[in-house]
Amino acid sequence: MAQEERLTLGEILTGLSYLTGALVFLWAARRQNLSTEGIWTVVAVGFAAGILGAKLTQLIAEGWPWRVSMGVALDPRNGGRALLGGVIFGWIGVVVAKKRLGIRRPTGDLFALALPAGEAVGRLGCYFNGCCYGERCDMPWAVWQHGAYRHPAQLYSAAVAVSLFGFLLWLRPRLTREGDLFKAYLVAFGVTRFGLEFVRWRETLVYGLSPMQWFCLELVLGVAAAVFWRWRREAIACRI
Repeated sequence: MAQEERLTLGEILTGLSYLTGALVFLWAARRQNLSTEGIWTVVAVGFAAGILGAKLTQLIAEGWPWRVSMGVALDPRNGGRALLGGVIFGWIGVVVAKKRLGIRRPTGDLFALALPAGEAVGRLGCYFNGCCYGERCDMPWAVWQHGAYRHPAQLYSAAVAVSLFGFLLWLRPRLTREGDLFKAYLVAFGVTRFGLEFVRWRETLVYGLSPMQWFCLELVLGVAAAVFWRWRREAIACRI
């Protein structure tokens, strides 16, 4: 009975994470005078695509459609917690929705606040669901999960997400160019997630790093390259 209550709480928190992200997105849109009917459609499509992408990514990782039955795949209690898949599919959904609606103004800064807010709640769901657990450790604050005392990696991730949200909230009025806040989020996410991977349970390593850590390195370097390229173009334009 107690196990069922824990799983139910985890499922509720996982669902609330998407609602939290959507509410923060709409709050930020209102602050930037972007709260229009079109933006409501964009956020609805983006978060629906994100939920689908998170579920699909996790199911594929678990072996669907070969090792996981269709009944398990369709059960809403399974899957849906793969952050990377959710972000990628959500971004694709937003791009498609904006193109269909003819919205050209950048909306990435709104997601820069919505994503860490939603993740903070979602990681608490991960803790009660027992997924995304940590490496074995003997620290005084270790928690018993999956047959061993482990780092409470989900709680670390939730605390980092809250800190990241606060930092971006502080940084937002100090950036004048639209899109820079989202770039700051991508870099901060890449750096913090790279570090968190060392205390998360990692099944696959490539040259000592997990696939997610390699992705974080590519993300940070990609954003840095984009910022440098833009700075270089502007510097050349000023000379002309």
